[in-house]
Formats: sequence, structure tokens, C-alpha cells
Amino acid sequence: MVLIVGVLVLVLGLGLGGGLAGAKKKHKKKGHVWGSKITLAHPSPRRFSGVVHSKLAGCFKGRLVNVFYTDPGGNKALLSVQRADGKGRYVVDLTQDAYPGVYQAQAAKERIRARKAPQTCRAGDSPIFGV
Repeated sequence: MVLIVGVLVLVLGLGLGGGLAGAKKKHKKKGHVWGSKITLAHPSPRRFSGVVHSKLAGCFKGRLVNVFYTDPGGNKALLSVQRADGKGRYVVDLTQDAYPGVYQAQAAKERIRARKAPQTCRAGDSPIFGV
């Protein structure tokens, strides 16, 4: 009886120990935080355009871009929400000429999956543009 219990303990010990010894820790890949820059231009009275730049392609392809308008009284309003194309370019077409005031574009902060790990694309603000 003692021999059977001893063999049973030995078998269980080897079985559990072998499973733990062969098990590997899963190593999570760490992501990276990527900077973003955005431009804003006013090529015609009814159009704004610009480009989102980043070293990671996923941070400019399809990036969410918000264009804000601030009137001379200081009231700020969201003018347009766009997605950048595959090269990071975006265009905002207005139904009428742009009002006098200050305009600014913002690339929103986004978390994406690229390079087999989660990545963070920082928010970016364009310089202000007065009309």
C-alpha cells in the first residue's frame, strides 16, 4: 500500500512538474506611441485641405480629422469630421465661402493594432489658420 501511494505521488509529481517545466510564458509584445503632425490649407474660398503625417502608416491612413472654426467673438464650433485617405490627405468642401475667423484641424488620438501589437497614435493639432 505504501509502495502504491509512493509511486502515485511520484507519477503525479513528475506529471505536474513536467507540464510546468515545459510551459512557456506568453510574452506580450509592447506597443509604441507614435507622433502625428497635421497641416491645414485654404486653397479656395470653399475648400480646406491638409495632410496627416506620421512615421507609422497606420497612424495616417484613415485617420479621423476634425476641423474647428472659431468666430471673432471666441465661440468655437466643430466644422467638419473627415477620414484621411490612404496617403493621409483630407479635404473639406464648404457649401459657401468660409466665414472670417480662425480655423484649425485636429487629428484625433487613436489606438490601433499594427506590427502585431497595439499602437497609439498621438493627437496632433495644425497651426491656426485665419480667414
